Amino acid sequence: MRKWFVAQTQPGKETLAESHLRRQNFQIFLPLYRKTVSHARRTQDVLRPLFPGYIFVNLDPDTDRWRCINGTRGVSHLLTQENHKPLSVPEGIVETLQKEQEQQGAIALGSLADVFKEGDTIRITKGAFADYVGTVEALSDKDRVQLLLNFMNRPLKINVPLTSMEKLD
Repeated sequence: MRKWFVAQTQPGKETLAESHLRRQNFQIFLPLYRKTVSHARRTQDVLRPLFPGYIFVNLDPDTDRWRCINGTRGVSHLLTQENHKPLSVPEGIVETLQKEQEQQGAIALGSLADVFKEGDTIRITKGAFADYVGTVEALSDKDRVQLLLNFMNRPLKINVPLTSMEKLD
């Protein structure tokens, strides 16, 4: 029975692994999201892996020759169980990701406006200001929030990545 499995790729080699696995007639899914990157006064949208270092492979472990995946260029190894059989992804996860893909092959991530609003109280979870509590002052861009902290009895505005904070109720 065909199921989805996960292969760990070499760092930054997701697209190389994808192309080489497709040449071996494996069905591959590499979920991507759109990210805005600024460089030298230019901004451009680029596609980045949603799960860096991992790629999904659809196969039947009983009939397909899956061990060759471990020797494929760009692939580190197929994730396996303790008995060295491939570890399958729970049903429905990959299918849900595939349905959410856009025309260009990118998964639309929720915007900050859906997660945070001005005035929300949040706690910083990572970095130099870890465990500080602040108030959302403004939404900077897709990945950052401007916070107002009380630091050494003075207000301090800082930009914090979305992945480094949690909302307090």
